Amino acid sequence: MKKNIVIITDYAAPYEGNFIASMKALETVARKKEDSLKFLFPQRAKSIDWVKKMAEVYRVEFFPEGMGEIIKSLKKSMVEGEKNIVYSHFARHKTQVAIKLFRMVHPKIKLVQHFHNHCKIPNGFPKKQMMRLAYRLYEGDLNIGCSKSVMESMPYRVSKNTFVDNAIDFKRLEGNTISHEIKKQMDEFVVLMFGFDYDRKGVDIAIKALKEIAEEKKIILAISLASNREKVENRIKSELGEIPSWIRLLPPSERVSEYYRGSDLFLSAAREEGFCYALVEATYCGKRCVSSKIGGVPLEIPGMICFESGNAEELKHKILEAMVQNEDKMEEAKQYIMDRYDLKVWADQIMENLENVE
Repeated sequence: MKKNIVIITDYAAPYEGNFIASMKALETVARKKEDSLKFLFPQRAKSIDWVKKMAEVYRVEFFPEGMGEIIKSLKKSMVEGEKNIVYSHFARHKTQVAIKLFRMVHPKIKLVQHFHNHCKIPNGFPKKQMMRLAYRLYEGDLNIGCSKSVMESMPYRVSKNTFVDNAIDFKRLEGNTISHEIKKQMDEFVVLMFGFDYDRKGVDIAIKALKEIAEEKKIILAISLASNREKVENRIKSELGEIPSWIRLLPPSERVSEYYRGSDLFLSAAREEGFCYALVEATYCGKRCVSSKIGGVPLEIPGMICFESGNAEELKHKILEAMVQNEDKMEEAKQYIMDRYDLKVWADQIMENLENVE
C-alpha cells in the first residue's frame, strides 16, 4: 500500500543542521518508492530563510499555535486509501497532545514518534508513576530513539521501541577553510568544545581539568557558544575570577567545519547526550577526540579516548595523552563514520521502520 507520511515538528532553529538534511534524505527515499511525504512546521518558522528555500522544493505547510488548528492541519494532510503515518520530531507538549487527540478520533492512522533526548522520569513514587502514565498516554505505534541510550530511557512497551543512530550531513563538513576565530598562533594546541548548555556540556569539568596545565602546555580551550555568551562569561568568572587568556569564546557558526579544522582536539565533557553529533563530525574532519563515558556517545569510534563523566582529574590526563596520540587511526575512524552515519543509511533504516509499523 502506498504511504502518506506527514512529518510534524516544532523545529524552528536558525540553521538547518543535520536534522533537516536527514529529513530531506528521507523525502528522497520516499519519492523513489512513490510514497508521498509532507512537512508540517510551526507558523513561527515561516519567516526563516532556510524554511522559505525548503518550501520552494518540498511539500511544506505550516500549522498555527492553537491545538485545534494543529488537528485541522493533520486532518487536511491525510489521504484516503493510503497508509497514513504521522511522524513527529521535536514536538512540544501542545503539539503532542493535539496529535494524540487526532489519533484517538482516527485510530487507523499510524503514529511514529522520534525522540532526540532521553526521557527523564523523576524520583519519588507519586511523581514517577504520574510521569510514567503521561508517557504511556503519548505512546506511539512505534517510538524511535536517536541512539540506543535514548531508546533505553523510553518508558514504553519494549515491543514498540527501537533506535536508529542519527545521521551526519557530510557535505557541510567539506572544505579546508579554518576560522580565524579559533587559532591565533601556530604553536597553540586548541581544544574545541561546545558550550551552549554550560552544565550539560560539562564546560566546568573542562575548565577544572585544564586550569593547572593550560598555560604551561600552551593549550587553548575554545568554547563554541549559542546566544548564551553573557551567562557563560559570568559562570567562568565565578569559577576563575576572570576569563583567562587560555579560554577563547567563539560565536555560533553554520560553517562548523571551520572550527573543527582549526582545532587540534575535540572534547565532549557532557554529562548527558541524546546523540553526540559533534564527536562524529570532528572525527570525520580528522580530529582526535576525548569524550566522557555516557549514553548517547559513540564510544566505539576507532581512536576515541574516554574518561569517567565528571572526573576532571582523569580528563586532564586523557587530554595530555591525546596530545601525543598517534594519528594512524584517523582514516580508519573516518571510514567507520562514513559507513555508519551517512544520510542515506539513516533514511533507508527509517523507511524500513515506517513500512513495518503496525
